Amino acid sequence: MYVPAQPEPPELLCADGSVRQYLRDSTDELHARLESLPIFSPVLAGTAGTADVIRLLVGYHAFHTSASLNLEIGYRELGRMGVHAPAHAPLALLAGDLLALGGTLPVHIAMERPGARPEAAGWVWVVEGSMLGSRVIHRALDSLFGPHLEGRRFFQPMPDSGVRWRAVCSSIEMYGRGQDALGCMAEGARQAFACMERSLTHAYREFLK
Repeated sequence: MYVPAQPEPPELLCADGSVRQYLRDSTDELHARLESLPIFSPVLAGTAGTADVIRLLVGYHAFHTSASLNLEIGYRELGRMGVHAPAHAPLALLAGDLLALGGTLPVHIAMERPGARPEAAGWVWVVEGSMLGSRVIHRALDSLFGPHLEGRRFFQPMPDSGVRWRAVCSSIEMYGRGQDALGCMAEGARQAFACMERSLTHAYREFLK
């Protein structure tokens, strides 16, 4: 359980003055732990079967369901700076992929409580970074899917993913400096990483039963 962090003024940023670096430094341990989860191992090794992909999709569906309230608030906050929710909703893509692979949607997913608005912006930063990084998973799944996309569209990079990520980074920098809420943004980012870890770990364990 995390204790909400207190907001920190911009002058306490790292030497390069970057809000993003502050967020990275605040979440390094959680990020590293997430990347080492065993649910990713067969996919990144190129040995994944359909069941491995299904459990990964189930984990991400659970996460995005849990995160939906915070993401709604966060995108509303950053929307004033030009960053809006993706045109293709992640939950719809995940549901379509699960259907294509014969999987089922997770049930009884607990929703994460909506946090303060700067915390919600921290959730958006984590999710947008995760979507950008999903191109690695998409490439790794070539060994299973070949040229086919059905079943892995959630991981498919958006055509404008680079442009979008730069816009997200710019909005995060402006928002972090203007709101005097860096501590809250970092707390939201930590909550998002922890929620993703719980969701993926639960999906992995359920498939081992």
